This record gives sequence, C-alpha cells and structure tokens, in this order.
Amino acid sequence: MLVTPSSNGVSKCSCLAFAISVLVASGNVSAQKIVDEIVVKGQGGVGSIRLGVRNDAGSRLGLSALDTPASVGIITREEIATKGDYGALDAVTRTAGVSASASPGNGGTSISSRGFNGHNSTVYTYDGTRLYITAGTVTFPADTWTLERVEVLRGAGSVINGVGALGSTINYVPKKPKLGDSDFQAVVAGGSFGMNRIALGGGAQISESVALRLDASRQEEDGFVDRAAEKREVIAGSLLFQPNEDLSVRLSVDYADVDAAPYWGTPLINGEASRSHRQNNYNFQDGKVKYEDIWSRVHVQWSLSDSVTFRNDTYLIKADREWQNLEEYSLNQGTGLIDRAAYLGIVQKQEQLGSRSDFLIESELGGMNNKFSIGAEINEIDLDYANNFSTGGFGFGDSVQVFGFNPDLRPETAIPTILDYQTDTRQVAIFIDDILQITDKLSVVIGARFDDIDFDRFDLAIGGNPAAAFDAKFSELTWRAGLVYQPSEQLSFYAQASTAADPVTSPISISAGNADFDLATGRQYEIGVKQQFLGGKGEYTLAYFDIEKNDIVTRLPASMIDEQIGQQSSNGTEFTLRVNPIDTLSVDFNVSSINAEFDEFFSRGFSLVGNTPRNVPENTANLWLNWSPINNVQIGGGFRYVDSRFANDQNTEEMPAYTVFDASVNWMATDNLTVTGRVRNLTNEEDFVLAPYVPNQWIFGDPRAFEISLRYRM
Repeated sequence: MLVTPSSNGVSKCSCLAFAISVLVASGNVSAQKIVDEIVVKGQGGVGSIRLGVRNDAGSRLGLSALDTPASVGIITREEIATKGDYGALDAVTRTAGVSASASPGNGGTSISSRGFNGHNSTVYTYDGTRLYITAGTVTFPADTWTLERVEVLRGAGSVINGVGALGSTINYVPKKPKLGDSDFQAVVAGGSFGMNRIALGGGAQISESVALRLDASRQEEDGFVDRAAEKREVIAGSLLFQPNEDLSVRLSVDYADVDAAPYWGTPLINGEASRSHRQNNYNFQDGKVKYEDIWSRVHVQWSLSDSVTFRNDTYLIKADREWQNLEEYSLNQGTGLIDRAAYLGIVQKQEQLGSRSDFLIESELGGMNNKFSIGAEINEIDLDYANNFSTGGFGFGDSVQVFGFNPDLRPETAIPTILDYQTDTRQVAIFIDDILQITDKLSVVIGARFDDIDFDRFDLAIGGNPAAAFDAKFSELTWRAGLVYQPSEQLSFYAQASTAADPVTSPISISAGNADFDLATGRQYEIGVKQQFLGGKGEYTLAYFDIEKNDIVTRLPASMIDEQIGQQSSNGTEFTLRVNPIDTLSVDFNVSSINAEFDEFFSRGFSLVGNTPRNVPENTANLWLNWSPINNVQIGGGFRYVDSRFANDQNTEEMPAYTVFDASVNWMATDNLTVTGRVRNLTNEEDFVLAPYVPNQWIFGDPRAFEISLRYRM
C-alpha cells in the first residue's frame, strides 16, 4: 500500500494511516520504516507530514503548502475517519482559527475565521466548483464519507474563486476513480441518541481506459433534543475515461437528501439553560428543515503538449431547500411562559449551470522557470424563492409552558407558503495565476481575478407590483502578490499582500433595499514560516496576518439611510504543529489568537467602534494525540477549545468559552477489520454553545455521546 506520490501528490495519502496500524500490528514492517515512508513522500493521515502535498485551495498551479505564500491546511480522509467527523463542519472546525457558528438558518455550516463570520466571508467549493449561496445558506456536502480530503485556505481568497472569501476558502475534494487502483471499504456504526450509520464504497478499473467509483452512506439519529431527529442519505458516483496519458474525462454525479434537526435553540432563563431545559424543542411538532442537492460535473484534462495543459469543468447544480418552523422563543418575565414567534415557511429552488476553463502553461521567462494559468468562468443561476411573509407567517405567535407543553402543528392552511420572487444571476470572470522561479530559492507568486455579476429580480409577492422588476450590477478586481524564500527544501519563509471582495448580502437574492450597494472590499497582509524538521518526522507553520474590510453597511445616528461607510479589522497569529516524536505517538496541534474589532460602525444610533463582531472568538486551539501502546491497538484523543464570543455586535450578550474532549480506541482485529469505540464530549461540557440564533436563544452542542463502529476495508 506504500507507494511513491503520483503526479497529483495525493494518490495514496488516504491509505497510509490505516496501513501503519495494520502493518505495525502484524509485524510485517517496522514502525520506523513506515514513518520514514511518510516523511519522504509527504503522505498520510493523522499526525502525518503534509506540507509537501499539492492542493487546489491556494492556487490553480498545483502548488504545495511549502510553495504557497498563504496559510493552507489539508485534512485527509484517514484523519476524518480516525476522529469520527461525519459532518463537514466537524472536520473543518478542527483546523487553526476556525470555529462553528452554525444554525439551521445557515444550513448548519457557518464558520468564523480570522475575525470574519458567516457565509459572506467564506467560499465553499466542491471539487473546485462553487455553489452561489442563497440568503446565507450552504448545505453541501452533507457527509464526509464521499470526501478524499478537505483543503482550507485561511485568509483572503477571492483571487481563486471570486467574491466572498475574505475569511477563508474551503475546498471539499471528493474521492475519484483511478486506473490501476481498486479498493472497497464499509462502516457500520451505532451510538447514543439513536444514532445508526452505514456507509460503503469503492473503486475499480473496468477496462484498460475506464475506471469507476461509487460511494454511499446513510445516517439517522434521534438527537438529544425532543423531536429533533435527523436523517441524511448521500451517494456519489464517478466514471473516468482515460484513453491515453494525455487525455482524461471524468463524469461525476453527487446526490444528498437531508432531513436536518428542526431545532432552533433554547431560550435562556435568567441567562442560563439547564440540561433538562435544553432538551425542550419549542418548534412546531411537525417542523421541517430539508435539503436536497444534486451536482453533475464533467472534468476534462488534456495535455496539448509537454508544456501546455487544457482543463475544463462544466457543471449543473440543483439545490432545493425547505424550512417550515416556528423559530424564535423567549421567556416572558410577567407570565413565566415561553413566547413563541416567527413562523417562517421558506422554499428555495436553485439551479446553477456553469463552466470554467483554463490553460496551464509551463515555460521559461528570461531563463527562469515559470508556471502560468489563465482562464475564464461563467455561471447562470436561477432562483425561485417562496415564503409565507406576505401571508402573515412572520407575525404568528403564541405562548407555552416551559415544561410539559403541547407544541401543536404548524398552521399551513391558514398561513400558506407562496412564490415571492424569482431571480436570474449571470456571473462572468477571468483569472490568472503565476509562479516565477527567480532563483532556486526565491519565487514570486501572483494572481488576479475580475468578476462581473448581473442580477435581475422579478417580484411576485401578494400586494406587490409584478412589473416592479429591478436589476443590479457589481464587479471587482482582486489580486494577490507574494514572495516565497526557501533556503532548503524543508523550510519556507513567505510574505504576501492580497485583496478580496465580500457581498453585503447574498449575490443571488438581493432585495430592493440592497440593490444600490457595492461589494465590500478588503485587503490582507500576511507573513509566515513553514518547516519540516526532526529528519522529516515533524512540521510546523507560523503566520501573522492583518486584515481590513471596508464598505460595511451601517447607519449614522439621526439618519434613516444605510450607507457603506463601516470598517472592520482583525490581526493575529496562527500556529500549527504535527510531529511523530516516537514511532508509536503522533501529535496534531494548532492554536490561533486574534484581535477583531469594528473601526467604524453604528447600530441603533450608537457607535460600536472598538467592539468585537458577533460570533468571533479571540482564541481557539485544537489537539489530537494518537498512541499505540501495544500491537493492534491505537488510542486517540484530543480537545477543541473556543474562547468566549459575543452574541451581538453591541457586546452586551456573551457566550461562554468551551472545551470539548473526544476520545477513541481502535482495535485492529484482522488486517481488514477495525473495531472502534468512541466517546464525544467526554466531560459533558456544560458551556458547549455553537451559536446564538436570536438574542438569548442559544444553539447548544451535543452532550456526552458514545459510539461503536466496525470498519472493513480491502
């Protein structure tokens, strides 16, 4: 199973962590020899060395993190499996400086990174394809089973994928078929709160030029909150046609059907929520949070010559989402009851047809090696948006007891969900990416991208004017320039300046009130060092960044007009460490410390200068240890630490810091079968608060939970 890297640098990275366990346990090869293989080849899972692995999040040039003047992290398939991170958010929030701010209203995927929170400052791509978000909601991918790895670019990244990437870019890389590669694996798991999971998948070569891969999973759980059951089903298929070494065509289809927990948080009572109180679900008895996505893609890569490669991705994305819920709750001090309000019925049907092409050209420029990418992208996005706002849903309200209440059914017949508006968005971009090797130790990396977006909206709401259609246009040029100095193959110093643009609202669901706003703009400065050490048994990264975001929408005191005059900034440091100090132990650690604040911002007539933006922790840390005390047994464990955060921009409501411990024991029963026992939130952390939904209504993370799983692979 141990092989030299393929041209993409990651062909076997997902297999090595398992190979280490099995081969060491069976006595077929020494641990030191396996560690040396990881060190030399830059492959592997938990605790392995990966600064030398190529990635697509940081550039379109196939650079490794050592060659990129930016902070890029890679989460491998084995790392995801070892830590039991079945949801994409679980995996991503173990990386440096990334914390959850998830709720059903944002698809359960929102994060905070480098001082900026929410989907308007994070770009998500799947296999390099970006889904343009509607009303701040991202729901894909639904499960990590279909993923080969996750790549995280921290900081400004609009130059790679367009507007909306000042805080971070997350690229989910799915498993793919390969010629000459055959594998199969399956997992069966069960645990607390009625959790059961089954997943299986594999790939095989079916002729000299054709390979196939198919992966599927299904997971159900009752949840720790009343009436908050979840179910998700995913399937991903991919067919590779490679008639020769110069041409490959890959057709892929991914499907996800998710019934998410209709849990919108717990209303605080005197600033607190007991364990029993947290189990109450004040939503309707038949609340609904449902997502259905299908992504179809064709990827073509054609080597026109030894120095020129043409690449194209053409895709069709269909994303349907529905919410039917009573979402806001608060304690009425006068009556002692829970007041419920805001029955929101929302149905979104979104279709995105797009294509992205580029030429990758390797040449010499003035005697210096140069790699250059130039390309273009176009997307057509249609949206049908239905809701119950105009039929009185938002104003619905009642009161119930804190305990022992009747949740009632949602009044669909009285408050129907109807089509509100339709939009048509056209996005066009051109981009370049270049690395010039000035000397054998010094390189310059530059990139630029110009995005142009046209938006049309047709209003169909009751009482509205169907003829009152409007349009909006915005465009922006973003760029990055960086230097990388490598005194040795294992050490890089870098510096970069870059810009980004964030939409002030979702770019495909703009309201009339936001039609005249431009994009918010930002700039970032970053310096850092990356190094592999201990003869290749360890690696670390250290980065300092300074980000400033301008043109935030705010309203001056004594004014009734919103203006783009706000400014927000953040600066801080991030440190990551992976090391194998002895043959049987691996350590994966990261820590981030930032200072984020409003430089100019007003709310309700008051200046918020110096305040920390909501949902932004100043300090985060993650640790994971793997230890093999005896043959066939591996013990893993670690923690996530997230500092206290403010629940509002006024900084009057503060969510507590939390530390959540997870642990696992793996027993390699045979060469093909692994039995895993896992416990999440080992200490039953009381302060595990993911995000506020509205003031004094917090969404709590799961309490302690146990799981056992069987994993078979061949």
